[in-house]
Amino acid sequence: MSRRSAPVVLLLACVLALTSCTVPRPRDDRPASTVPIDRAGVEQVLSRYDQVGEAAAKLLDPKPLSTVESGAVLAIDTGSFDVAQRLSRGVGSDGTSDQVERLAVPRFTAYPLWFVVEVRDQAAKVNRVQVFERGSAVDPWFLVASPETVLSTRLPDLRERDGAALTVDPRSATGMSMSPQQAADRYAAALEDPSAAAARTIENDDFRAQMRTAARRNASLDGVRFGQTWKAEKVTHALRTADGGALVFATLERVDSYRVRDGIQVTWPDDSPQKALLESGVSSSGRLRYLHQVLVEIPGGSGRPRVIGQYGGVVEAEGP
Repeated sequence: MSRRSAPVVLLLACVLALTSCTVPRPRDDRPASTVPIDRAGVEQVLSRYDQVGEAAAKLLDPKPLSTVESGAVLAIDTGSFDVAQRLSRGVGSDGTSDQVERLAVPRFTAYPLWFVVEVRDQAAKVNRVQVFERGSAVDPWFLVASPETVLSTRLPDLRERDGAALTVDPRSATGMSMSPQQAADRYAAALEDPSAAAARTIENDDFRAQMRTAARRNASLDGVRFGQTWKAEKVTHALRTADGGALVFATLERVDSYRVRDGIQVTWPDDSPQKALLESGVSSSGRLRYLHQVLVEIPGGSGRPRVIGQYGGVVEAEGP
């Protein structure tokens, strides 16, 4: 959470015998030191998001999503719409459905404002742990993170003060084995190179195992030189958990590259996103760029971080 230094107050003397005076006050767009939205307001934000998402799904056009989404979420969803258009199939609305399971609203004294809501989607059998952010007093609320967890996953209890959720500075490791930014950076390093020193500081969770299995499978293809890089983006949203740890929203960029020997062609199943974006496959070289939004739990004390939810997809493809 960003902080601003307290303003310096200047006392102006008015010569009342001559005239009255009015002290000019600069326009101040800073929010009051309070939680920026209540549950009724959250319901309105979710309802608007649902309506726009449903409209975009019916049109099979991601443009309306830019009015309710931004950043990695918008890039991932735009990629999924592109795939759906190429495969001539519909997309399900990514709107929040069923009940709100949990709401966490921090207290702010400066923009941007943000809150976290966990919503159960019984039909999709997932919980979406979503971050909505507002950049200024005139901006709407945008969805900026939406990792998914299985229904059986229970989020850690959060620490509150006077009814407001407490945030964690992404660069601070107070009470934990590492800071939120370090956790994201080390997780990316562990995914790129399982033998790296960073890999020993991160739990070998299901997401990490899944990504490494897929990478090994691609690397084993005959006549194909496969490479994969991972990079963590800047962490901006983290909440303090009751045990002194943190619940962190991080975005990881993954790039898969293929260099293929003459006479060899790499292809994918007909209904896959990779096939939709690289229809003729890869016969010389190709590149696929993914974004993965991950929900990272850093335990209090010396515990190792682990990913408990994720949402991602292909956002860019290059090939012959």
